[in-house]
Amino acid sequence: MSGSNKALQASDSSELLEVREGLISFSIPDNPSPEEKKLVADFVILDHLKQNQLKEGSREWNQVNKLLLNVIVLLYARDAAGARAILEDARQVYFLHNQSQNRIRYLVGAVVGTVAAGLLGVALVLLSMKLSGAPFVKTHLLVLILVFAGIGSMTSILTRLASIDLRAETSTFAVHVSGFARPFVAVPFAVVAYCVLDTKMLDITIGGATGDRPTGFYVVTSFLCGFSERFANDIISRISPAGRAAG
Repeated sequence: MSGSNKALQASDSSELLEVREGLISFSIPDNPSPEEKKLVADFVILDHLKQNQLKEGSREWNQVNKLLLNVIVLLYARDAAGARAILEDARQVYFLHNQSQNRIRYLVGAVVGTVAAGLLGVALVLLSMKLSGAPFVKTHLLVLILVFAGIGSMTSILTRLASIDLRAETSTFAVHVSGFARPFVAVPFAVVAYCVLDTKMLDITIGGATGDRPTGFYVVTSFLCGFSERFANDIISRISPAGRAAG
């Protein structure tokens, strides 16, 4: 078959199949069985997913599209079992390509979120200086908190990226927002955790250290706030009324 609009012709020269605007349209065989009807419905769903999620003309799009064309050939040969097998292969190939693209979108969102979180931290410093004349945390320490919260968040994302299941996600915006939210949330968590620990609202002792905590202490806690939201949640929950009551 050559050209996107060239039709597949039957022996009686009647038009059976046509590809227009990337979508495959075809006539259902006469007296279709229940399995063939279900096959056609599943075919239409996958054809629209292919068109909406994969870039038309790309290698990934062509791979799924060619498999779908073979499904139609087997359907007209009244080989429902063979058509179903090819359709399932096409579905798995689509999921594989869609997941790969969504993971890249997720990572891009995380990078943008890290930058946005850094800008938020700068805004907090400027606001505190304007209101009180001095930042609530030393500038160099705040920079370390922001940087290591972002590093912790990106480290967590990169170590989990291969296991994040995004194959069935069809909203590009939702994928970007999911990636954006992770580091953007990590930075406020890290700043709040610093305030909680610096004011000794919650006392955490590492080794036999006494007195003022070293800078490395806050660097580690900031990294952990980015790497594991549960760590930050545990710190904040312990100073909340419910957390104190549980303690």
